[in-house]
Amino acid sequence: MKLLVLVSFLISTTASASVWKANRSWTEQDEVKFSLFLQSEWAADVFANPQSDFYGIKTDCADAVYAARIVFSAREGLPVKFSDVTKSGSYLTQEMSRWDGLSPLERIKRFISYTGDLVSTLTLESDTYPVAINKDFFRPGVIFLSPILSDFEKRATGFHGGHAEYVKRIDDIGFIEAIASTSPKAVRTLSLNKNPYMAALVTRGGFRRWRQPQQFGVNVENLTGYSLEQFNIADWAPLKLITRRQIYQWHEAIRRTLRTRAPSFDERVDIVVDSICSLLTTRAELVQQGWSEVTKNGGRCLSADLADQYSTDSRDQRIRGSYFQLGDLYDWKKREDGDDILGSVEDAQSKLEKCRIQYWPGRFMNTWEIYPRVRDGLLESSASYAPAVRWGFRPKGTRDCR
Repeated sequence: MKLLVLVSFLISTTASASVWKANRSWTEQDEVKFSLFLQSEWAADVFANPQSDFYGIKTDCADAVYAARIVFSAREGLPVKFSDVTKSGSYLTQEMSRWDGLSPLERIKRFISYTGDLVSTLTLESDTYPVAINKDFFRPGVIFLSPILSDFEKRATGFHGGHAEYVKRIDDIGFIEAIASTSPKAVRTLSLNKNPYMAALVTRGGFRRWRQPQQFGVNVENLTGYSLEQFNIADWAPLKLITRRQIYQWHEAIRRTLRTRAPSFDERVDIVVDSICSLLTTRAELVQQGWSEVTKNGGRCLSADLADQYSTDSRDQRIRGSYFQLGDLYDWKKREDGDDILGSVEDAQSKLEKCRIQYWPGRFMNTWEIYPRVRDGLLESSASYAPAVRWGFRPKGTRDCR
């Protein structure tokens, strides 16, 4: 099936004064359909596959969250209403008429891009509300929001915040697969990940549900599925969940509510190993693409935006944290078994050896071979250095671009 080809669902006329015609209001059944859409139809390459009607749209994390809601709403003839930061008390809706004369699909694409330039994790705070952690309301289509923190909150936690992603799938052991874009804004394949690296730090974040257009102005406590229960589990307190163990325990409390069976130890380990494999695979792509841009640029350093796009600071932190998380799991398992020997990453060697990363065309390392480089801080995140430095084959000196 061609990726998200929605033209047949849209009104064919180009004379409409709106982006699309909304012919009814949202219902709870529509939310169920949106959940199924996120799970079954919203593909990771929706913006990066030339066969997709939405190929070429640039997104960051918030843009991608809004885009999915727009695409589904247009297909179903439902309204959208998002906070407009350009004017107090105003909203972005499908009734905008600035793209008259364009095809229905082109109007939607323009609306997605226009909305993306105005929305952010800040507007998501207003456009969503905290959701109950139960199987009735916690399903694909729920958003995890990490809002941008205040200066005080940043100092207290060491986190900056500013990320959003969808719950795409929940498996029978309660693990949540998230789908997300990232910064800076670019045409990219969305990432899929089951191993969360952040938890709710403040009540304006966490797992949240969309406000329907008719719900603006209504007290959130009266909205369907509203609950603050996620802030009453795993010893949650504001600005507290910052260590790997605290983050894991908070998500584990949520998983226990959602699962239909308990995971085995190997299943837990495999999820972390898969996460490491995915993160390093994408890192390899970024390193190759970044150095290719430097080469095409005559060896000159990249612009600030491009350097940011191909650098891997936050990704490298996640990779390092995921490796050490394996050590946490094996240590926990050995303590449960009454073993006096501490567990470590080395216990996962056989599993890590199974994932091979093509870190440069024709050259491979497995994720076990990469581990010592991560452990010893040899990976270089900056796109100003050659791949040999970025993978720790030679030490960092002066930057390799000019």
